[in-house]
Amino acid sequence: MRLITAQIWLERYFEEGSRPADLTLQRWLRSGKIPGKKVGGSWYVDEHAWLAEGDDLVERVLKAG
Repeated sequence: MRLITAQIWLERYFEEGSRPADLTLQRWLRSGKIPGKKVGGSWYVDEHAWLAEGDDLVERVLKAG
């Protein structure tokens, strides 16, 4: 599991004009559409789980290195 802040995830995977609103991302995280967790008052995206999209082999490769 590699947790990154929601803001870093948005900056890394979306172009400036195509980023979803913060409330939309929070809704996706709460519903499980985007894997992540809330720590304190901040949301974090599980980048490895998001990249693997449920593929166990990809998840193991990402964890290994």
